[in-house]
Amino acid sequence: MTTNSATWFYRAPEKTPYLLAERVRTTFWDERFGGLWLDPVRTEPPLLMEGTHNGAHVQLEWEPAQWMRLSTAPASPALAQGVANILRRRAALRYEDSQGHTVWEWWIADGAADKRWQEIQGKPAFRNPARLDRAS
Repeated sequence: MTTNSATWFYRAPEKTPYLLAERVRTTFWDERFGGLWLDPVRTEPPLLMEGTHNGAHVQLEWEPAQWMRLSTAPASPALAQGVANILRRRAALRYEDSQGHTVWEWWIADGAADKRWQEIQGKPAFRNPARLDRAS
């Protein structure tokens, strides 16, 4: 099965859990993330997959062609960079949630990352927020 982010992120993927899992896993494995395993939790938007990467908890949630959220505990910057490579775009935001997971978010629509950035500002549930899509 030939697959990349165009088959499951940039357009709506199949709703069959097996096919979704195979497409997403194969995409990550092709990017050399052999230690990643994800299982579908929800196959209706927003889609949700959970699993592990080298023993760490991973959650991947997304609305096709709109946004993606990667949550890891402990933080996994290498996996976040892998998602950026797969999506062919830099993460827009990073923060720590109230459960101590590090979360990266990718936003597609113009202005969507700005809106989300405003939503999380000053809220204690979003610790150490960082804007990653702006040149420093």
